[in-house]
Amino acid sequence: MRRVPLLACLCALSLAPVRAGGPSSSTGQLRGPSSPAAGSPIEQQGQERLVRLEQWVKAVARHAPGEDDDALREVAAWPNTALKLLWIDANVLTQMIRGVNANRFTVRPEGQRAGTQIRYSSTQTRRLRVLACAAGGALVQGECMAIGAGSELAPELRQLAVLVRTATLRGDDNYILRRGALLHADVAILAPRSMEAPGDVGRSSGGLERFRMEISDGQEVNLHQSAVHWEIARMLLDFVRPRGVDHADPGHDEMVRKWYRATAAWMQLREDHDRLHLDRARAIFPADPDILFLSACQHETYAGVPIQTAVRSAILPTGVTLDVGSERTELREAEGLFRRLLEIRSDHAEARLRYGRVLGSLGKHAEAAGELRRAVADLTDRQLLYYAELFLGSEEEALGNRDAARVAYEQAAEIAPMAQSPLLALSQLARRHADRRGALRAIERLFALSVMERTEHDDPWWWYYVVQGRDANDLLEAMEQPFLMERLQ
Repeated sequence: MRRVPLLACLCALSLAPVRAGGPSSSTGQLRGPSSPAAGSPIEQQGQERLVRLEQWVKAVARHAPGEDDDALREVAAWPNTALKLLWIDANVLTQMIRGVNANRFTVRPEGQRAGTQIRYSSTQTRRLRVLACAAGGALVQGECMAIGAGSELAPELRQLAVLVRTATLRGDDNYILRRGALLHADVAILAPRSMEAPGDVGRSSGGLERFRMEISDGQEVNLHQSAVHWEIARMLLDFVRPRGVDHADPGHDEMVRKWYRATAAWMQLREDHDRLHLDRARAIFPADPDILFLSACQHETYAGVPIQTAVRSAILPTGVTLDVGSERTELREAEGLFRRLLEIRSDHAEARLRYGRVLGSLGKHAEAAGELRRAVADLTDRQLLYYAELFLGSEEEALGNRDAARVAYEQAAEIAPMAQSPLLALSQLARRHADRRGALRAIERLFALSVMERTEHDDPWWWYYVVQGRDANDLLEAMEQPFLMERLQ
């Protein structure tokens, strides 16, 4: 019995996504962490916040991407209230690294149009500038020399400044941003229990709130706050400047693209979907085939029976909603995204397979059959070919093409001889045409499969909603590889 997460939305004075156990979705405007009304200034209090920010900078530089190391465990142990404040302070630190020289700063969370002003004391502002000198690799430059930043830093941070400066001289001045995003993604991936943040569900401070609802067999089993590690990671990458560019432009940075592709694939492989994650990915990379594909798959998953059943049966606190549309709404979203992808890459056979299934689910059986026939001709992966034959049989049957349907189902059964689905489909096809003998033959074939030897892996249908993420681990490893060296020891 699997638990699947769903992202929900906390709708009070501000809207914030809520997450549930498997596929997830989120909508609504998000207000900045610990911020009251949008646009109002906040007097930041507590020197411990900047102590934590300094600890974070060191952890980012120490962490080996892809490893469950001490740096990861340190950040994973921080409470969500501290992470929300870190979201603000890391944002401001990044603005300072990028040259913003002010006593007041503006931060704007995802989905919020208006920014929120952040104000620090003079002592805090100076400490932030000193940290920015180290994290920006600028200790020997103008203002940092003038304020004597190097003399106020521990040896470890001076060493960090050298690493950052070295990366900058090679043409990449995003050391903290890239590694920070890798660290927070690794927390979510390698320490998933740390994503559970205790709190009162349904009570919003107007801040950066996330909730996760876990479901099993279409029923809600748990609802809890979720830590904002993904939000911190996305915020950092929004500031990335590609080589040779003097302004933030993550949409033209290959590492950012790979990060979104790999992390989104991992989410779908783990049935831990986050609509906000892919919405942001599409906003940055609107024509990227991989991002479009995963986005379309996510909507197709939301239209599936497990998620739709969970949404209908969920009992949520006042103000909390699941941002999942009706079956038809989600199918239409998937249809549009798959169509757009195929306009960009007509040779994407896996997308065409899924596009055909979505069309069939929308009742467009003739179009669906045409797309699936083309997918059958183009696919070489046997698992994907199994799906294509299975779905084609259903569409041929809907069009009244009994013989063609039977052939497609038989092809699927030949590809996966231990699978139940095509044999059940053959039996039902015969039964609907009053062929009692044919229906019994198909069922006898199913019963002949050894129950002791069969597992759920024998029928690829069990994995249809996650197979699009099958290369997630390879993608993550390839994306992380360039960052394994040149870190604090």
